[in-house]
Amino acid sequence: MKTLLDYRHLLLEPIAEAMDGALVLLGPALEVVFMNHSARQILGLKNELCIGRPFFEHFHSWTLPEDTQNTVLHAVLRSGQPQRHLSRMTPDGRSLSVNIVPIQVGDALPGVLITAEDVTHLMDLEQELDLAFALTLPNSKVEYRLKSVPEYKDHFDSATGTIVVTGVIEDGGYRHVVNCLKLFSQLTAHGVTRLIGIEKDDLVQVFVYHDLGKSQPPLRIGDVVDPKVAFEQGKLHADRSADIAKHLYGQKDEIVEIIRYHHHSEAELPDSFPKRLLPMFRLFQIIDGTSAAITRGGVDVDFKVVDCTVEVCEVNHRPAYNGTRRINLYTGEREWIPSDTPSPQ
Repeated sequence: MKTLLDYRHLLLEPIAEAMDGALVLLGPALEVVFMNHSARQILGLKNELCIGRPFFEHFHSWTLPEDTQNTVLHAVLRSGQPQRHLSRMTPDGRSLSVNIVPIQVGDALPGVLITAEDVTHLMDLEQELDLAFALTLPNSKVEYRLKSVPEYKDHFDSATGTIVVTGVIEDGGYRHVVNCLKLFSQLTAHGVTRLIGIEKDDLVQVFVYHDLGKSQPPLRIGDVVDPKVAFEQGKLHADRSADIAKHLYGQKDEIVEIIRYHHHSEAELPDSFPKRLLPMFRLFQIIDGTSAAITRGGVDVDFKVVDCTVEVCEVNHRPAYNGTRRINLYTGEREWIPSDTPSPQ
């Protein structure tokens, strides 16, 4: 007697057509192989006019004209690495959250699968949160500075030590600070600010000012660079940011000290660094690193606070970061537990 498993291939198309989210399958030349009903509705297209046609013939609003041969889709095909939680706009102005996943058979990469969800309502909420954050900034120059610092999504080649740029976040510095504050809010809900030595207002100021001195190189999707050469050492921009916070905005010494050394390991801290600031220093580094991973995409994080220990469970497409970290904010003791679950591909 046959079961549904025997008919699974026949069921795939009806299942795809019943999905609320958009689903588009592209072939090796980025031609449209399949598009479900939701995708046609979201993009205002007729299926029979799309099948077999080049993707960017109908989706030109997703890319600049000069970039049609050097897009994130091409990067996914080249690298075989998925790109998740990308933001794109529909022709009528709606916001989509897009995932692009390579479809691999054997050693070949015959195409990519695109899934997209309409998140316009979430983006409206995000804009409200951005406005609320902007009102906490000391002046428009700080907001302008944060929004002018880009961040880059990339694929790291361990064999060459180089990265391929797969995405550009134009206002990445601003996104990073907003994400830091969101994560801090989550940890506050778990009780972390009840700990002696964790001063909420001070840490908020550290997040706002810590990257004001950051300088990034102008890179584009597809660029291949050595990160050690292309990017300035973090300690240098941390030092500049500390001077800006101290001399231009009059921040107190505790805030300035954490900013100045936020790219140092504890072993590199000078003897003059106040020991009383170590719990906040450790908490800041946890949130700063986690926010950077979230801002660049592809990372899901869950927190737990037990006494003075923060537990960070991370699901990352880079296996080296896929697992659970435990950091004791008072002693600095650290534990790393690699995940038994494979990273999402």
